Amino acid sequence: MTAAENAGVSSRRSDLGVPRLVGRDRDLSLLDQALDERPGLVVVAGEAGIGKTRLLHELLRRRPETALVAVCPPFREPYTLGPVVDAVRRLADRVAGLPLTGLAGALRPVFPEWAGQLPPAPEPLPDAAAARHRLLRALVELVDALGVGLFVVEDAHWADETTLELLLFLRSRREPSPRLVLTYRPEDVRPESLLRRLLAQAGVTRLEPGPLDTAGTADLVSSMLGGEPVSEEFAEFLRGHTDGLPLAIEESVRLLHDRADLVCEDGAWLRRDVAELDVPPSIRDAVLERTSRLGPQAGAALAALAVLEGERAPALVAEVAGIPLAEAEDGLVEALAGGLLHEDRDARVGFRHMLAARSVYHALGALERGRLHRRAGEALEREPVRRVAELARHFREAGDPGRWAAYAEQAADRAISSGDPRTAFGLLLALLTGGAVRGAAVSRLVQRMPLYAAPGDGPLRALVTVLRETAAGELPPAERTEVAWQLARLMFHVGDVEAAPVEMERAVPGLAQDRPVAAVHAMMMLARPLGTAHPAAHHRAWLERAGHLIEAAPGPSAEVRLAFLMDRAATLLVLGDPTGWASARDLPADGRTPGEVLQRARGFANLGEAAMLWGRYDDARRRLDAAAALAEQHQHLRLRDLVGATLAHLDWLTGDWTGPTKWHASALDADEPVLRADALLLAGLLDAARGDHRRAQEQVRAALAVGRPRGPADGSRDPSAVLARLAIAAGRPGEALAATEAAWRLVEAKGLWLWAAEIAPLRIGALLEEGRVGEAARAAEDFAAGTRGLDAPVATAARRQIAALLARADGDLTGAAGHFEEAGAAWTALPRPYDALLAREAAAGCRLAGGDRDRAVGVLREVFDGLTALGATGDADRVRRTLADEGVRIGARVGRPGYGDRLSPRELDVVRLLVEGRTSAQIARVLGLSPRTVEKHVHSAMRKRGAPSRTALAVVAVESGDVPLPGSVPRQLLTE
Repeated sequence: MTAAENAGVSSRRSDLGVPRLVGRDRDLSLLDQALDERPGLVVVAGEAGIGKTRLLHELLRRRPETALVAVCPPFREPYTLGPVVDAVRRLADRVAGLPLTGLAGALRPVFPEWAGQLPPAPEPLPDAAAARHRLLRALVELVDALGVGLFVVEDAHWADETTLELLLFLRSRREPSPRLVLTYRPEDVRPESLLRRLLAQAGVTRLEPGPLDTAGTADLVSSMLGGEPVSEEFAEFLRGHTDGLPLAIEESVRLLHDRADLVCEDGAWLRRDVAELDVPPSIRDAVLERTSRLGPQAGAALAALAVLEGERAPALVAEVAGIPLAEAEDGLVEALAGGLLHEDRDARVGFRHMLAARSVYHALGALERGRLHRRAGEALEREPVRRVAELARHFREAGDPGRWAAYAEQAADRAISSGDPRTAFGLLLALLTGGAVRGAAVSRLVQRMPLYAAPGDGPLRALVTVLRETAAGELPPAERTEVAWQLARLMFHVGDVEAAPVEMERAVPGLAQDRPVAAVHAMMMLARPLGTAHPAAHHRAWLERAGHLIEAAPGPSAEVRLAFLMDRAATLLVLGDPTGWASARDLPADGRTPGEVLQRARGFANLGEAAMLWGRYDDARRRLDAAAALAEQHQHLRLRDLVGATLAHLDWLTGDWTGPTKWHASALDADEPVLRADALLLAGLLDAARGDHRRAQEQVRAALAVGRPRGPADGSRDPSAVLARLAIAAGRPGEALAATEAAWRLVEAKGLWLWAAEIAPLRIGALLEEGRVGEAARAAEDFAAGTRGLDAPVATAARRQIAALLARADGDLTGAAGHFEEAGAAWTALPRPYDALLAREAAAGCRLAGGDRDRAVGVLREVFDGLTALGATGDADRVRRTLADEGVRIGARVGRPGYGDRLSPRELDVVRLLVEGRTSAQIARVLGLSPRTVEKHVHSAMRKRGAPSRTALAVVAVESGDVPLPGSVPRQLLTE
């Protein structure tokens, strides 16, 4: 620009101010209205930089209530309830004099500095979930005592699980609770996060601030420039290059200001030259360029703050930065003036935006980060309240394994005492996989780890790798035994049931010599009939050895003895040994210590599941109810949830489908993988009964992917049995055989034929459909011989079902009908009404095919009513179609629907089997129709498709897409 061109242009560059809140009046009004008028939860959702925090701070400035503001840190470290604990500390510096009950003693682990002001610590609870629940109740009592009216959680997507459980607990209280306000980023919510469950509840008011328009952009920039106007061209340019994101607009303006690219012409602010302006492609680049323009003191202070995280006192910032306090304060003042930092009421400073903190942190070199983390750790060690999880993080990043391990173990202890085993597991896992501990210390840490809190099998497999590497090193004999024992235990946990027993057997001699109680535990694991390498007698031998050892052991505790007796009875029953019932009756009736109560609850749960395997459902319900009552009374919450899953499945079997429907809907969000797997499996069963077989198969395969796989020892909860049911219903016997192959081979290898009660009728039926009659007969004889003499009602019903299948395949329709009716009666006696109704439907199909129409129709009417009442609408529709084929109209859907030139559902069923090469007689057996009815459907389909023959009909049906080509992949699965 020449001097002449500069005429009328101001070269002044005023200091930029902090922008005021613009374009959010309506949002604020809605938030106020929601807090004043509506019960429930208020959430503010949006991407980073949209202005959620600024909106929230303006809201808090206007509200009269006492607010507890918990800010979840961006680099989320395992710090149980950390955001809430910090918020409480900011609200109160002491708790003496508050109206707290003895329950508040549970707060000692999270507020160690208030130990002298809190009641005595209560007795430890053996169940982590119960301990966590007690801690949450105590924390809510403290919040109430502080008079909190508004409970705010910022960046809830980073909240630890216990903080989210606290919010769920507050939402479930009947007593008046503080109003809850959350901010979060939807895209950063983990799939398994409890935040999803919280947001899915009723009564949630959701607000999503949108990007600024051109006018809003102009207002925001003007507020940074002392209220002076901004040209429309400039505002539109900024909005277009930042998508109206307030943080991006602010950072861009500050960068333009730093570059002297902002000028004031004729009273309006504008940019120098569109062609010369290079707006940064990301906020990160803008932040880094701005920080590069600051003085060295500001740069050092910003680096220290990025490592420390959160709001910090200037003195701490100076110490970590390694500069004098005066220089640090000068640097902080410069950064505050530049809008990078903000200052709280306690004169602590922190980054105004999380993205800015991350940008600075990741721009540091590895050596510089390590030095700053070491200084931060050493400085924080001297503080009166040590945040051990934070110290563990700093010394981990500083490369100091000794102090990392020491503080991580302390943090794990605090997490466990606070009922947060997942955090404890994560802390110790990081130590082991990060190489902070070596040798004998590895097995010591693994022994302390709450393995049940592992988020899936991946971390457990990582532990197996660490233990294998440790076992390969030089260790004293006792330590080698301990490592082998821990390794085998972990291998069992991850489902490596073939190799785990080999490792376990190596550990037993050393354990028996030095640690007999651990040896008993190892032997009982070897007694569990897992894997295919050994028959049942092998497991029975280990069970007897465990019994001899516990009798010879020097004074085992009552808890250890009770655990053994409970496990022995359940193991005998799973091994198909009826003496397990006598052992179950002879169990001690007492046991009052917390440990004994836990063993009784766990033992009743295992016995209940074993009773289900035998089909003794009354016994199963009695024991499961006892386990649930003990778990609820003594707050063993995880066990309570697991028992609830078993009871839901028992309800499904016995015909009460209302409870399972409600249970599986809530359990799908469970933190426990096995609960989610059970919920998906149960959902698949319900979908299949309702006729949605594709969805049912998806649910069952999802169950296999989510949880540790169940097998035939789990009875009706074996996914292979469910998949086989679906394949049989779809007329695909080959798939049913494939689904049951592994389970059947396992049963054969171990000789535990009771386990085959669920899959035997399905597999034998599939073999018959495939024409493999000899194999089917041999399988039937093996199953009958293996279960004969057992008082196992489920095996009795299965044998009768198999007899019916064999008779039908042999052409003895009258005999088959009789056997199906006997099977129906046996299923009814268990009771399993759904299976009973299906057996009666099969009996009616045989009678119909044999010409006994009137008797068959009468039974089918009753079956239709029973299936409809049960909720098996898909099966009821099938029966309705069968009756309609016989000219019988029932229910609301009277008569045959008019399909015009389209094939009816029954015609499609027939044509699909025809395409697979089935004869009319085979189709009749699969669909439960008479051959005459099948022929009628074939001729109807030929007429509709203009096909002169059965072969032509098959070709046209495939080409038109009416039915898939056998063996082809369904279209809906191609993208999965």
